[in-house]
Amino acid sequence: MKQSVLLGMSGGTDSSVAAMILLQQGYEVTGITFRFWEEEENTHLQDAISLAHRLGIKHIVYDAREVFREKIVQYFVGEYLAGRTPFPCAKCNNELKWELIFQEADRLGCDFVSMGHYVNIVKENSHYFISEGVDRDKDQSFFLWGLRQEQLSRIIFPLGNLTKTQVRRFAQERGFESVANKKDSLGVCFCSGDYRDFLREYLKDYKKYIFPGNFVDEEGNILGQHQGYPLYTVGQRRGLIYLNRAVFVKEIRTQTNEVVLAPLKSLYQTEFYVRDFNVVDKNLFSPNFDTITRIRYRKQNTLSRIIFAGNNRMKVELAEPLESIAPGQTAVFYRNGKVLGGGFIE
Repeated sequence: MKQSVLLGMSGGTDSSVAAMILLQQGYEVTGITFRFWEEEENTHLQDAISLAHRLGIKHIVYDAREVFREKIVQYFVGEYLAGRTPFPCAKCNNELKWELIFQEADRLGCDFVSMGHYVNIVKENSHYFISEGVDRDKDQSFFLWGLRQEQLSRIIFPLGNLTKTQVRRFAQERGFESVANKKDSLGVCFCSGDYRDFLREYLKDYKKYIFPGNFVDEEGNILGQHQGYPLYTVGQRRGLIYLNRAVFVKEIRTQTNEVVLAPLKSLYQTEFYVRDFNVVDKNLFSPNFDTITRIRYRKQNTLSRIIFAGNNRMKVELAEPLESIAPGQTAVFYRNGKVLGGGFIE
């Protein structure tokens, strides 16, 4: 009897090729497409439905728009109003997308779940780890630190050992030209432009939440006026005020509606805290600086050591200072290309 897998299908190149590979490997595949934001049925949904029909696999559509607005969009807006910089993709992965696909897999009696991510899963000493994909330019391990052990034991990532070029060629060689030539999706799915414009449109009482205040220096001296603290993020340089020197946003003070500006050297830190974390096993961390911490998707891999501080918090001590560590973003911990865990920066 064939083993069954529920595959998340976005209608894009990656999940479409994942479906082809899973079929080739002998799985009984069911596709599922989530509707998270769009009001109307878009071309991606239709493409997913069409591909499933062409491949001869079952396909279901799950309307998650209401819960997506409640959990992800409200979080996104709320984080800016709290003076933090949100990471909605991490929030969605941790609390919505994977939870829903496992829920549906259980309902349908599927053995496994799958998505078209460029990552691998390895098992070492009874632990499952997300590990970096072969294509370092497309590697998505940074986004998946929230997956738990029982979930990792049931996930298949068919694209982990392929490059994007190979994935496109795979589709092309099998006559799926339109699949092979699709453009990659970029940015936040519900906010493709400037988040400030999104806040202006989304908040009904916009001026109640976002109104002018003061730019100040580190000593509290007023430097000028800003348009409202939610419109600024830690590390920002552009769109501030003109001074005869380069300044960056160092801190956002929500209680006083102040945005602190400082030279870049003032933005460097040697430690910070992480909350709401998920790790493979606490015992994998040691008092030594033997863990790589990454606070951005593609850069700033820094040796560090992790100290568990209680109340689901971790202290991250860095071997060398990092600049622009933004509250609300995520820190992800690696060793030898494997994800040990991650969490949200306080």
